[in-house]
Amino acid sequence: MRCLTPACSPSSERLAVLYPHLSNMLVLQTSSGIDHQLLNKRPRACLAYGGDKPLRYNRLNCRCNASSFAGRVADYASSNKTRNTGGAHQSMDDKVQRRLEIFHEGQDGPPLRILPIGGLGEIGMNCMLVGHYDRYILIDSGLMFPDYEDLGVQKILPDTGFIHRWRHKIEAVIITHGHEDHIGALPWVFPVLDPSTPIYATSFTMELIKRRLDEYAIKSDGRLKIFDMRTRFNAGPFEIESIRVTHSIPDCCGLILRCCDGTIFHTGDWKIDESPIDNKYFDRTALEQLSKEGVTLMMSDSTNVLSPGRTTSEADVAKALMHKVLSAKGRVITTQFASNVHRLGSIKLAAEASGRKLVFLGMSLRTYLDAAWRDGQAPFDPSILVKPEDMDLFAPKDLLIVTTGSQAEPRAALNLASFGNSRSLKLNKEDLVLYSAKVIPGNEIRVMKMMNRIAELGPNIAMGRAENLHTSGHAYRGELEEVIQLVKPQHFMPVHGEYAFLKEHERLGKDSGVRHTAVIKNGEMLGVAPLRNRKVLSSGFFPLGKEDLTLMYNDGDKAFGTAADLCIGERLRIALNGIIIVSMEVMRKEADKRHWQKGSDGPQNGLRGRVKITTRCLWVDRGKLLDALHKAATAALSSLPLDAALGLIEHTVGLALRKVVQKYSNRRPDVIVIASEASQSVRNPAVSQNGISIDEKRRTGSIQEKQVDAKWRSKQKQEPRSAFLKTQTSRGGNHPSFLKQNVKSKFHRAADEHTESRNGSAKEEMTLSSPKERTVYNGSESDLLPETPNSLETVSTESLTEEVLRFTGSEVNMTTRSTRESSDAGLMEEKAMDDSVNSAKMSSPTIRRKWKSGEVLVLIEARKQEENNLQQGQGRKRIWKAVAEALAEAGFERTPDQCKTVWFSLVKRYKSSVEAVNNGAKNFSFYDAMHVALSGMEVVSNKKSKE
Repeated sequence: MRCLTPACSPSSERLAVLYPHLSNMLVLQTSSGIDHQLLNKRPRACLAYGGDKPLRYNRLNCRCNASSFAGRVADYASSNKTRNTGGAHQSMDDKVQRRLEIFHEGQDGPPLRILPIGGLGEIGMNCMLVGHYDRYILIDSGLMFPDYEDLGVQKILPDTGFIHRWRHKIEAVIITHGHEDHIGALPWVFPVLDPSTPIYATSFTMELIKRRLDEYAIKSDGRLKIFDMRTRFNAGPFEIESIRVTHSIPDCCGLILRCCDGTIFHTGDWKIDESPIDNKYFDRTALEQLSKEGVTLMMSDSTNVLSPGRTTSEADVAKALMHKVLSAKGRVITTQFASNVHRLGSIKLAAEASGRKLVFLGMSLRTYLDAAWRDGQAPFDPSILVKPEDMDLFAPKDLLIVTTGSQAEPRAALNLASFGNSRSLKLNKEDLVLYSAKVIPGNEIRVMKMMNRIAELGPNIAMGRAENLHTSGHAYRGELEEVIQLVKPQHFMPVHGEYAFLKEHERLGKDSGVRHTAVIKNGEMLGVAPLRNRKVLSSGFFPLGKEDLTLMYNDGDKAFGTAADLCIGERLRIALNGIIIVSMEVMRKEADKRHWQKGSDGPQNGLRGRVKITTRCLWVDRGKLLDALHKAATAALSSLPLDAALGLIEHTVGLALRKVVQKYSNRRPDVIVIASEASQSVRNPAVSQNGISIDEKRRTGSIQEKQVDAKWRSKQKQEPRSAFLKTQTSRGGNHPSFLKQNVKSKFHRAADEHTESRNGSAKEEMTLSSPKERTVYNGSESDLLPETPNSLETVSTESLTEEVLRFTGSEVNMTTRSTRESSDAGLMEEKAMDDSVNSAKMSSPTIRRKWKSGEVLVLIEARKQEENNLQQGQGRKRIWKAVAEALAEAGFERTPDQCKTVWFSLVKRYKSSVEAVNNGAKNFSFYDAMHVALSGMEVVSNKKSKE
């Protein structure tokens, strides 16, 4: 039929006879003076009921009155004056609008709607929404296996986010059979559905679903429903009837969906097996009855549409297996798809006929057999199988081994045996390997590599179509054509297959007499007009919008998300182009600070740094590329200003290295640059516009610590530092004289001179003990890079006295950190200092000072005084800051961490000296001071606990 307008209709009279209910409208069209050229453009108001080509569904149905029709045409005529037209009588604006149109919802549009989420234009991941207006059911929920481009991925899943958004519209899930490409995504789809949405499947398929949900600890909560063949049940907007079809797994069914606006037939995966192993035949009778009833839409499997003829029967494969097993003299090893329970029955018969014991290698084989056994469809009892660890108890000629690995999966039994890595299976020259499977497209290379490895080990291999060891579970072209002609649908849409397969299947449908056919892609919604009766043709298909679906990925474990979440593109890019990792310590060169502060032109370039470059998956040409990368990184760094931020440094160096590699080897690797300030480098005193130093902006740490550091520096400038604190010790009691309270200052309790020294030592110093001369770095303990000679301090063992504290590096390191970084917080308070003093401080690194005896005595007393504050709940950080301030008042500049480190070292030495003192030997010169301090602290602690 053509469009029902006078301009494109053969005659109004003829249409009036065919469609009497449109007679009033036809009169309107001929008498109201409507522009026929305008109607030829087929606007929104055009009566597109039929036509040689599928038209957009008309929002005006046959019950529209004349005034409504005329009004819409007039509106279109006025709105189309400024539109551009593309092609003959076609609006470009309308074309764009149709592409951008969202899904039809509600009662507007065709009642029957199809929205594939997966399975169209690909093999696997079968998942489709079929609905009546806004009520839908989900047919199947499968996964797809990745190809070589999806590195690190094991499963590709449908868009669960879209399913979750539409969960209020999805009223049921129907599963056609138990293959992974139909049930594999249920652990991810099941939780995103509405908690009340039921799952329907046959009994054997339901056993597989239960096991799969249990693997992921998902509770079904009574949502799993079992249906039988040829029984009708209501699910969502449809009355559903399942019919038996033959396939390579038990309990496979097609679905008949009935509603008030038509009937839909979905074949599922199928073939016509004329002599099935389980004697459950393809139900032609149901299809004949369905044809008489009338089918609005038929959707059929397209996997093998390019294969001419018909599939062979599973019984023919059983005969070929029997012949091979009976003629074998040694051990027989066969591999197949684990889900083909019918094939397992054929192998069992061959084993019995040859007197062999059956062994399964691979968990999936046992999984499907156990499910069939629980459902009552297993060809034999799984308990008769020989355990893999007991194979050595039998002669090789008495065994028939069934293994997984027909697709050369990395951890499958047969693939491991081809590498010689299987503990259970060791291949030898007397073995016969039967390849009773089909190579899935995309796995050809790795399967052939596996077979080559097996051939090198010596076994004989039987594979290929000529051996007749396998038959497909999907219908060939002859069977597809037979079913189309048997059902006689008004609309036909191929499903399940690559896009080329779908187009060829559509062509087959047209050749078989179906007038309305369509091929769509995942995410495209297709509408079907209601079926009137057998004598009136339907209106055809109507595109109703498109959704951009997002594939989801799983790595076989917990990782789940989009391609961006799992960084799949990044993995492939690194694999193909490589990666460069650069670790860089930036050292900012010294310069004349006065030039910078006065605004005159001073040296602004000359950044230096220590660069370490590591490459992966990248050809380095025996180190030549690495040399070029080092030179490029150094040159890029030196071209930057001295106050360049670390982010700018990383960007500039990364860009330079990418250009070097692209020019050298035409690769574009990922470059990761990690820049940091060198801990030993001398910082430049560059000042930003607001007067704050650049280094001050980069500095980390709490504000309180910066304030304390500034206070230490200011105290140091105000008070002269004494060389030593004088002490007058009294060895004759528990309270030595230097601890009495009649001193001038709270912390000046030691005498100006230390009169008593043992072994002629002029003064006592605290430092690291070492049996040999030791080099101490002027920096933090984590500094590992070599230093300049003037930044080192050499301590000889001969200069150490017997009172030197000896500590191990694994416990407490007495080497103090450099105070340069901690003192930088007081830069803003030092602006009044003389420029020459600042320049002198910058030009030479600070030499680390040793702890003097008087300094240690002040530390002990200060820590004792702070014990009361500690018991009152003050934090330990505050305690050690107070101790450091006390040392500053006494003229000693120490950080809280240094004070803490020395204190715990003293406590440890005191505890180790207690036994020696009890025996009359005193080898620790600070024993008396520590004894008094610790005793006083213990009294305070006991008093606080009693309170």
